[in-house]
Order: sequence, then structure tokens, then C-alpha cells
Amino acid sequence: MKERDILAIPGPTMFHPMVLRSLGVENMGHMSREFVEVFSKALKDLRKLVYADDSVQPVVLSGSGTLAMEASVSNMISKGDNILVVVNGYFGWSMRDILSRYPVNIDLIEIKSPGEVVDNKRILEKLDEKEYSMVTVTHVDTSTGVRHPIKELAEEVRDRNCILVVDGVCSVAGEEIRMSEWGIDVLFTGSQKALGVPAGLGILWLSEKALRRLKETESSLSPYYMDLSRWIRVMKSYEEMKPIYYATPSVNLIWGLWKSLKIIFDEGLENRFRRHKILSRALRKGLKAIGLDIMAKEEYAASTITSVYLPEGVSPYDFKREMLNRNVVIAGGIYPGLREKYFRIGHMGIMDFNDGVSILAAIERSLYSLGYGLEPGAGLKAYQDTLMSDGV
Repeated sequence: MKERDILAIPGPTMFHPMVLRSLGVENMGHMSREFVEVFSKALKDLRKLVYADDSVQPVVLSGSGTLAMEASVSNMISKGDNILVVVNGYFGWSMRDILSRYPVNIDLIEIKSPGEVVDNKRILEKLDEKEYSMVTVTHVDTSTGVRHPIKELAEEVRDRNCILVVDGVCSVAGEEIRMSEWGIDVLFTGSQKALGVPAGLGILWLSEKALRRLKETESSLSPYYMDLSRWIRVMKSYEEMKPIYYATPSVNLIWGLWKSLKIIFDEGLENRFRRHKILSRALRKGLKAIGLDIMAKEEYAASTITSVYLPEGVSPYDFKREMLNRNVVIAGGIYPGLREKYFRIGHMGIMDFNDGVSILAAIERSLYSLGYGLEPGAGLKAYQDTLMSDGV
């Protein structure tokens, strides 16, 4: 009998059994009182998840995180706007590609080498050069495993006229985000990451400042389905228990979202962020102990994903095959020019410290089978030592 696979990729993540069971709710209409109550609660809980005040409007769309990504910017722009895109990795370029389809002027500010983030001082200096209506930045870049210091950037940008759009696809529910306190204007994510819900929901949060910008642009450049002006009316109506129709919501996935949020709050946000932080740090210690290099510099290392350089002569195809033989699914690299040189471990959502032991043990055995010289157990010892030093 095949053992349970550990899904250690950046998404979809492993799902809590209670979330999976909740998806099986039968014969539930999108206008039924039972569903409306659940959706209303989920919308309120989404504010709490990112420490947003009542002025922030959450929006839940049927679609991927990429849909949320495009909706987050297409609704906030006018023809001829200057947009600054911060590139910490692959998904900064994705934002550039989305915006290139609209009649706006795009400036990029990019990292000097993978594993770094663009210094906030450089961003602010760039914003002083001309009038920008928007600056976009990826909180955790899934290609490199770096975490941008969003708090410091948001606090500097909040008093400017430009809108700060934050890609939180790989950070929301795994990294601390205090949206209202810090001054983030638009935040978005996908359900299949640290939220622990199957893929299919794109989720956004809009600040009061972003809502004012939305009134100015009237979503004039956004495609019909992504028109947030329309969706906001739908969200407000559901939250007020008076649903209206625009497009049919994903009933079962929203039910799963509500259940997952309940699980998250039962754990407690502070406890959840601490678990992610300790697990990621322990994994990095274990990986370094067997001689592997981490792409992200330690001060920028994310709590939800780690990008790891492979030893010389080990191909990602062979390594992933060996890992799969040991019941652990990892992801290959996607950073241009480095795809064959590294792999990625997703460690977010419900992944626990015991899963980390299994992942490291499989890495040690897989590398050993491919001829890489290591001391068996060295990574596990460093991992365990880190956990115990943190009282786990």
C-alpha cells in the first residue's frame, strides 16, 4: 500500500480533513439562507485574517490567484497612468505582463540578483522621479522564497497619492499582514496557498483609499467579469444578508473557505505565524547542515516557501523522482536561467513540524541515492535542535 504523500509544493497545499469534508455540502443554492450566512461570516473573518478595519472591503471571486492579480490592478488604472512594478522574482514580471495589456506606462525596478529584494530606499527614490498612480510589489515571491519588508514600504507610501498593491498569494495566512495599520491599499491572494482551500477562489482586500480610486476610475479599463465596482455591491449585499446576483459564486469552495478560516482562528493568528516562522527556520538550518545553499538571504527568507540550490551534478528531474519515491512532492525551479539549478519546498497551511522531519529525511535519502556525499542525520539533527531551542 502506498503511504500518504506529503505535498510540499507552493500550492496547492495539503488540506485539513474538515475542509475537505465541508466541500461535500449537497444541494446548496447560492441564494439560500444557510449559504448566505456562511458567506457573510467568511467575509467578516477575511478582514480579521489581515487585521483590516471595517472600512476595508473583501472581495471573493471564482477564479485563480492570477485572476485576483489582474483584477487588483485593472480596476485602479486610467489611460496614460504611470505604474511602478517592483520585481523581486518571477511574479513581478508576471505583473508587468498583465499591465502591458493596458494603456499605461510601466517602469520596472528589479533585484540585482535572485535571493535579494529591491531595497525600499530605491523604491521611494523612484517614486520621487515622477507622478505614479500605483506601485505593485510581491510580498513573498514564490520563485525565490524572499519576503519583502512590506510594513516599512507601506508606512512610507501611505501618505502619497499612489496606490500600493501587494501580491499576497504566497503570504496571506502564513505571514503576518496588518493591512490597515501598515497602510496597504490593495491586497490579494489565492485560496490554494496558506489559506488551505482547494484552488478556485481569488480573494482581494481594498482599503478606503483604494475604494476612492475605484470611484475615480469607474473600473473603465477592467474586463466585465473583473469589474470590482459590481462585485463590491455583491459582497456588501451578502454580508448584509441581502444577496444579489452578478455571477454565481463558488458555493462549495466558499463553504470550505469559511471552515478553513474557523480552523485558522481556532489555532490563533499569532500562533500560526509563529509556527510558520519556526518551521521555515528549522528547515533552512537542516538544509544548510547537509551542505545545501538557500537562495534567499536569511534576512529576507520567507516563512511559507524555501528555494534551495541543488548540489553540482544533481538534476532536478532525478531529484524530484527520488523524492516522489519517498512520498514527498516538491517543486522545481521557475526563475529564468536557474530552473535546472534549484528546487522549492512549500511549507505553509496545515504543514506541521513532523511533516518537516519527513521532508528532510527524504531529502537526505534522495541525495544520498544520487551520489551526494552527506552525513546521514546531520540535517535532521540541526532541524530538531532548532525546534527544541524554540521550545517546540
